[in-house]
Amino acid sequence: MLARIANHIGGRVQGTKTLNLFGAIGRARRNFLPWLLYSGSLMPFGMLPRKESELVILRVATLRDADYELEHHKVMGKRFGLTDADIAAVQEPVHGFTGRTGAVLDAVDDLVHHRQITDGVWTSLNSHLNDGEITALLLLVTNYDGLATIMDVLDVPLDEPR
Repeated sequence: MLARIANHIGGRVQGTKTLNLFGAIGRARRNFLPWLLYSGSLMPFGMLPRKESELVILRVATLRDADYELEHHKVMGKRFGLTDADIAAVQEPVHGFTGRTGAVLDAVDDLVHHRQITDGVWTSLNSHLNDGEITALLLLVTNYDGLATIMDVLDVPLDEPR
């Protein structure tokens, strides 16, 4: 029931008939609310700036070839200041970002590809983020990497536009 309500409300907010992810996760009824609270605490209510979170999610989606996440977060990213150029760059094999954003996206690449962060990337990441932000980044990446797995295994279709 809760998943159905969240699915309907989320679809309205997103401009789609439903959010198929919520329907899929909602199959595990007892896990839906704890998952929703946990996931929501990472994004949109996480420690990282929203624009940065959207870039992280888009990078995970690109590396995991997760069309659902990619399409959903292109729309959301634009709402929070991402440009078409940002979205195109984050989808390139080599993202091209520098500074804090480059360090964050390099960490995403390491985590998704190797389940670890290399020493050089760790040094760069540490120069831009504090311990809490690094932990929040790790939680965000692994959450969306896990969601990509769930959506792939359950074959969750793209949301249908309203």
